[in-house]
Amino acid sequence: MPKKSNKSWGGRGNGRGNEDKGYFGHDDRVGRNVGRDGIHIGPTKHRVSFKTFRPNNRDMSRNLALVNLDEDIPMTGSSNNNRQVVINQRDRERGDRAWRIVSRGRNSPMPNRHFKGGQQGSRMRPLPIGESSWYRIIIPYGHKYEKDYVINTLLNYMAPEVFVPLTYKLMGNEASFYVDDYKTANALLNCDRKITMSDGFKLQVKAKPGFPVCEIDNKLKERLKQAMVKRYVQETNALDLSKFHLDPELYSDYFCALFHPIMLITVLDIVGEHIPNLEALNLEGNKLQNIERLSVLSKKFSKLKILYISDNKIRDIHQLDFIKDLKLVELKLTGNPVCNKYKSRQNDYVSGYFFCYYSDVRKRFPKLLHLDGIELPRPIVFDVVDDAAKIPPSQRMFVADAKAQDIASQFLQQYFTIFDSENRQPLLDAYDEHACFSMTITTSHNNKLNGYLLENRNLFRINDNNRRQKLLKQGRLPVVSFVSELPRTRHLLNTFTMDISLAAQTMMFITITGYFQELDNKSEPIRYFNRTFIIVPEGEGYCIRNEQLHISQPPEAQLKQLHQQLSQLSNQQTQLTTPALRPIEEVKPMATELSDDIKQQMTMTLSQQTNMNLEWSLKCLQETQWNYENALSAFQEFFARGQIPSEAFTK
Repeated sequence: MPKKSNKSWGGRGNGRGNEDKGYFGHDDRVGRNVGRDGIHIGPTKHRVSFKTFRPNNRDMSRNLALVNLDEDIPMTGSSNNNRQVVINQRDRERGDRAWRIVSRGRNSPMPNRHFKGGQQGSRMRPLPIGESSWYRIIIPYGHKYEKDYVINTLLNYMAPEVFVPLTYKLMGNEASFYVDDYKTANALLNCDRKITMSDGFKLQVKAKPGFPVCEIDNKLKERLKQAMVKRYVQETNALDLSKFHLDPELYSDYFCALFHPIMLITVLDIVGEHIPNLEALNLEGNKLQNIERLSVLSKKFSKLKILYISDNKIRDIHQLDFIKDLKLVELKLTGNPVCNKYKSRQNDYVSGYFFCYYSDVRKRFPKLLHLDGIELPRPIVFDVVDDAAKIPPSQRMFVADAKAQDIASQFLQQYFTIFDSENRQPLLDAYDEHACFSMTITTSHNNKLNGYLLENRNLFRINDNNRRQKLLKQGRLPVVSFVSELPRTRHLLNTFTMDISLAAQTMMFITITGYFQELDNKSEPIRYFNRTFIIVPEGEGYCIRNEQLHISQPPEAQLKQLHQQLSQLSNQQTQLTTPALRPIEEVKPMATELSDDIKQQMTMTLSQQTNMNLEWSLKCLQETQWNYENALSAFQEFFARGQIPSEAFTK
């Protein structure tokens, strides 16, 4: 676009006052910051939305009609309305008789009863062809008069009805122009031979359907650019192309109707070249019927999210399929025949019409937030497919620190190796002296997890504080004692996942998920588990400070797949082959021989649980080779038989 002084796509410095207008305040044809009651509307905060205020259409049309026209014209005769009209008494009487015999049917082409320009004193002449969108108005011998004189004479006679003369031209003895409304064309036709001009000639008016053909050349393209400069609002990145054929920069010389496919594509090409990042577009009042050509919007304007296509001639909701690739958040469709179909289909306007209408539109624009000025419910994000947002591939391990990964891998390798062995007593070295442990299960599968039900510490189901405290295992020996009582297991190591959500010098937070098989049960069922460890440094290695174990029943489809893998996992019981678990040398090894401190703690714990003195508790542990679980079981068995002497309880 060639540069022109004081004009730019920013819409500033064009002498039209865009600064005080709303989203699409592009020119001064209508005072858009003045309400219908004459109240001044100040500057509004720009947002990506079109203004909802509607100017007075009658005033707008009349202003357009009077642009660049001289208001002072010679008048003959006199009238209260200052009309240049001379009607003799004979014509009036003949017209009155004609009015009485003409019936006004439903489809009558007569103008409105309030039409003051000769309707009560003239014979009504219907248009030669039925209703159309465009009409050519012909003024025979119009070459004798100036354009301004002819147009103002017609406007004064028709007042308060108005029209905008499109592409006024002289061809031989005739003057002609076009109007875009059936009612307006019929009202103009009714002026035929009812206006006496200054030379005594009765003005003739003829009308027939049709619209001009506009040849698109470089000169027209430059005029289009100049017109769109004034319609663009840079602050909100919006372009107002509403009623484009009535633009004051164009209508006197060119017929720029956007319903014509070639004109529409030409305009969109210019906009795409100069405003590729357009966010809002207003195409209201352009008599669009087939919007197939608007399918190019998604290709030319990837950021377009607001579209107004109200007051057009869209009759079928399926027309929206041509623009459904747009990621719209705001759409205006009201004023189209398609909306009337929904109203006639439902009696209840709110719950019936709008719900069906909203549903059909939302199917095509799932991200839509505003429809016809009404705020819609927020869309469910899972229903919205966003090509730009792709789900990352799943990973069996999430670790931000490679060193933390090595420590956790070695620690867990040793832990599950001992856990799956026949003797879990060496796990005493894996827990801190003040370790805590709790277990929960999924109660919906309690019929299959009955063996764990009594130790289920689900805080949502257990309100008794004493029971909550009892189910929380505290201390190294109680924790290992409880763990030793769990069924013997075989963990399916290739199903493990590991996440380290926190890795610091003082602690590490590790989550392990996977499947294990119970070996004590004849059916050897497979369970799903989730274990959370908080490990802390101790000596040269790490030990567990807190652990939470959750067990649930896998779905049937997963069980079938797992059973097929069991035959391949029999040789992996004591090895961890997953990349998440790699051995290192820095972690404290778990010795099979118990230290004297551990033996002393076991003796004291057994004494507290059985009420035996330390001597007999020590003897019990020694006889069971320091297997705490066996020692406790032996005590319970001999105590039930009454075979424990009384001196065992003497302290």
